[in-house]
Amino acid sequence: MSLITIILKPFYCSQMADNRTRIQQNDLLLHEAVIKNEPAAVREALQRPTDVNCRNNYGRAPIHWAASRGNVEIINLLIEAKCDIEAADKFGMRPLLMAAWHGHIDAVKTLVGAGACLAATNKKQNDLLQCACARGSLDVAGYAITLGAKVQSSDAAGDAPLALASRAGHSSLVELLLQKGAYIDAVNKVGRTALHVACEGGHSATAAFLMSKGASKEARDNSGRTPLHLAAVHRHTELVRVLLDAECHVDAGDNNGVTALQMACAQGCRGIVEHLLAFGANVHLQNNVGSSALHAACAADANDIVELLLAHGADPALTDQWSQSPLSVAGGAAESPPEGFRKAARGSFSAILDLLTATANLEVPQEQADGSTSPRVDDKSRGHSPAPNEGVEHDSER
Repeated sequence: MSLITIILKPFYCSQMADNRTRIQQNDLLLHEAVIKNEPAAVREALQRPTDVNCRNNYGRAPIHWAASRGNVEIINLLIEAKCDIEAADKFGMRPLLMAAWHGHIDAVKTLVGAGACLAATNKKQNDLLQCACARGSLDVAGYAITLGAKVQSSDAAGDAPLALASRAGHSSLVELLLQKGAYIDAVNKVGRTALHVACEGGHSATAAFLMSKGASKEARDNSGRTPLHLAAVHRHTELVRVLLDAECHVDAGDNNGVTALQMACAQGCRGIVEHLLAFGANVHLQNNVGSSALHAACAADANDIVELLLAHGADPALTDQWSQSPLSVAGGAAESPPEGFRKAARGSFSAILDLLTATANLEVPQEQADGSTSPRVDDKSRGHSPAPNEGVEHDSER
């Protein structure tokens, strides 16, 4: 290394560092100009030394921001500056997918015209059509279909465009997809149909439309749940009424034998309970471990629902497979809530106890010294789980 090089090296290093700092500042100015939707500021930033493909912490370049804002003028400026139109951010979103996600049809057409890949997907395997459907962009979805997008394609979760549109409640888009041949009862990886996911999201109009087009009202997901189960567990009162009006099976049980009524009681949702009872829901049904709707209401500390169930003939003496009655659940004798139901914070259980004891004229279970509870005076199981045939006899005796 020559003496001159040794002398000038610190100067060169300092100058290179200054240049890098200046370029980084210009990169930030370019990002800011695109984000603010200011074409003039973008032109000025591109005239300075800058990296047109510079990324932020999310891996997004200026073209991503331009696509998400739908500014065709800025998109064209960046394309002229030789930006990478296939750049993917940390979520796998490319500019074309960003434009579709935000519903900017002109931006989508501009990027397609510039040669953007039509088969590109993000990390969830959402393609152009699926991005449009998830966000309810009817124009972009229709355009994607004209470009050859498949209405039966599915993402990483197994959701087809119809399911994505239904989950978000975009009824007009659902209608378009059905017209283009989408299979109405296609299931995702957890076995849910478009009607299932519409009910999960509480979209009454979309659910009603799907049923009017022939969607299966009794379809079961991998847990054995019907659309009515999902509407009940997610507390969608209006939707439950829509499903009941469409003659969905009110007493359908899932793989655990849990009914929509039991779910609504566990959630403490009186409105749904009233609808289900009005359509004939059976208050005596027990799930696979013997818990009833009354067990669930007691565990949820839902005094008004307990009263409603008792008025419809619910049996406070009904026991589960651990010989726990609703009375023992309300009295706190049970170590845990009924299987499959949440445990509410203990608060107003004295009112529930009063209701149950007044209805059944039963004694509240007393805790023994060893922590166990004494069996009720009328409990023929004497603290033991009844055999299957004993349960049948018990029903006939009543």
